[in-house]
Amino acid sequence: MGTRQFARKTCFLLAVGLPLWLTQFAHAGTEPGAAESPADLFDRGLYDEAMTRWRKAVDTTKDAEAAFRLGDIYEAGAIVDENLEEAAKWYLIAAEGGHAKAQFALAAFYQAGAGVAQSDEKAAFWFKQCAERGNPNCQFGLGQLLDQPDSPISDPIEAYKWYYLSAKNGLIEFDAEELVALAERMDQTQKRAAMKRAISFRPLSGPTTATVSSGAD
Repeated sequence: MGTRQFARKTCFLLAVGLPLWLTQFAHAGTEPGAAESPADLFDRGLYDEAMTRWRKAVDTTKDAEAAFRLGDIYEAGAIVDENLEEAAKWYLIAAEGGHAKAQFALAAFYQAGAGVAQSDEKAAFWFKQCAERGNPNCQFGLGQLLDQPDSPISDPIEAYKWYYLSAKNGLIEFDAEELVALAERMDQTQKRAAMKRAISFRPLSGPTTATVSSGAD
């Protein structure tokens, strides 16, 4: 599981909040109540109860955040044994519900073949869902995926566009060397086309409810 995408996933999750297993137990010593959220229960170390609540939320309302939290738990392997197949199952539910972090995580799983069968096409599909909504981590991930000369989905113009947009949108871990290396393999016509696409890019608004069957198979 030691791929560049998994390293970038760690940076991505750190950028939006510490992993679940590092959460401080701010409410330790109080009794659980019906009004407490699953996150509150989890923060207090009541993991089984929190996970039960999250599963119920997914079963009853397809709650994308609840599904993401379950996927994160099974991927981290700190609260329960690591189970990437189980993590992928929950990430898929969350990703289909428009959860950007889950879409990024699921794309990384498909690219690495972790918990799912390896598929660059499906990885690109899920990266694109959040990349098109302006997420710089997903934009970089998609650019990196398309920046593979020997891949059947290789597209240097699109790769350059997404690299450029990820930097423009403030990706903390942006690696300029990859953009420079790609530019050296492109001619001026390709570079102009890539910049034209980048400049005309407008992020989509609202969550996506896309499924793999709608474009990745």
